[in-house]
Amino acid sequence: MDLVIEKARLDDVDELLKLYFEIYGADYPVKYGTDRTLMAHTISSEAYVWLVARDVEKNKIAGSVVFELDRADRVGKVSAAVVKPTYRGQALATRMIGPMVEELLAEGIVDSMYTTVRTVSMGPQMIFINCGFLSLGIFPNAHKLTDYETFTLFAKFGKGVLEKRKPIRTHGKLAPIYAVLNNELNERGLPVGSVTFDAPALLPEEKSDVKFECINAPNHVKRLFQKTFSDPYDRFYPFHDPNTLIETPNGETQIWAHLSKGDGYCAIVNFGRPVYELRGMFRNLMRLLREQGVSYIEVLISVEHIRSIEVLIQSQFLPSALYPAMMSRDGYPMDFVVMSRTVEPLNFRGITIDSSFKPYMDQYVELWKKMHLDTLEVFNDYE
Repeated sequence: MDLVIEKARLDDVDELLKLYFEIYGADYPVKYGTDRTLMAHTISSEAYVWLVARDVEKNKIAGSVVFELDRADRVGKVSAAVVKPTYRGQALATRMIGPMVEELLAEGIVDSMYTTVRTVSMGPQMIFINCGFLSLGIFPNAHKLTDYETFTLFAKFGKGVLEKRKPIRTHGKLAPIYAVLNNELNERGLPVGSVTFDAPALLPEEKSDVKFECINAPNHVKRLFQKTFSDPYDRFYPFHDPNTLIETPNGETQIWAHLSKGDGYCAIVNFGRPVYELRGMFRNLMRLLREQGVSYIEVLISVEHIRSIEVLIQSQFLPSALYPAMMSRDGYPMDFVVMSRTVEPLNFRGITIDSSFKPYMDQYVELWKKMHLDTLEVFNDYE
């Protein structure tokens, strides 16, 4: 069987649409397999590399994968990997992904490449494990496909990137997830870095009567976001453009979010001001998001924003994934943590994960139990 791995062509779009529909049906949440216009743009753009594995003899596409490249923030993502059933068992996905990731990292186009992977089977996870990716955490109930699914986070780093991290001071509740990450770094012979943990004073609970309004206008919101924020740090949320603006009626508080109503996913891209200044507003914010059909919310935040992390924890967000050296600022790579919250019952039944993710799940469940079960305080009053 003569299989050639090469860049996709514009005349491949129709066949690629059929391939993704054959594997995932209409439930596939990534537009690379459903939006013809976006697919053509992606194939033509220098911000992406779209590879296909082509059966030369039959002139058919056997597999496909997309590499997204954020050259400004020096981070990349592996997306939309798929292999036709009749071509499985030949490590085809590994052959498409591994060499290209190595090339992108070696050329210095990005400092790291990451991916998120479903947990319905071990196959997709093993691809990235075999390609040398690190396990960085989980996203409980992150996407609703046939049912609510937990996803895993993997990343791979360029040579010397992790060594450049400076000493870090962060919130004490991040100690368990750092212990998991550092254990894996040690096992891989990678630098652990210096981390000090603080136990911030418990902030008194506040309640605010402020109401929020929601503007769902993707193009308008994106343009307004780019006009409002010029600092790359304020815009930083790789491959998540805000499509929704949540604001108070007087416009004093504006929260920028990427909302996917199809699968109940929401990433808050920017709170408009430090999170700790919004203490007391989260109840009404969560209520509005529920009304918008959101079942999972995540916030990507630098681990050094201790007061803001404390407010997120008090608002039922928990650390579920840790991404070291994700972004560089002033010449130093910064660690980021994904603080996530699911409003659906926590349920890990039926998932299949590699053993490297079990400690991430354990620390998350332990924090969840302490938040919900080991106290008499009533948290879920957003209904």
